[in-house]
Amino acid sequence: MPLLALAASVVLAANAGAATTQVCPARSIGPGAIFRGSTAGAECMLRAYRHGCATATYELSSFGVDTIATLRFQLVRRGGSCTIGVTRSFHVVPQKPRVTGVGRCKTLRRTATDIVATGCSGSGLASTASLTRM
Repeated sequence: MPLLALAASVVLAANAGAATTQVCPARSIGPGAIFRGSTAGAECMLRAYRHGCATATYELSSFGVDTIATLRFQLVRRGGSCTIGVTRSFHVVPQKPRVTGVGRCKTLRRTATDIVATGCSGSGLASTASLTRM
């Protein structure tokens, strides 16, 4: 068997049955009132949550002149239930980002104007977190 074919079969075997993580499109805000990306990433997370808690990640970032605040959401199935892991970080350019909050939220839902994670707890997090605006 050629070496390349053997390597490919080993990779396929190693990945068989492995859960794939869906990376939902990111959204960024700023500087000022500039929006990049749509709400498609938040919609992607809500769909993954509603359809069996498929493993997915999504980032919402807010840019200043030399700063970046980021909320990273990750769906995780644990013990038969779905949780939303949230990590808040802050980055002053050119320094390395630092984590300013970590926790979990209980549910994702749509409001009249937003998609939000609710029932959040952890250090540096509010009880509700928007997936479309900061």
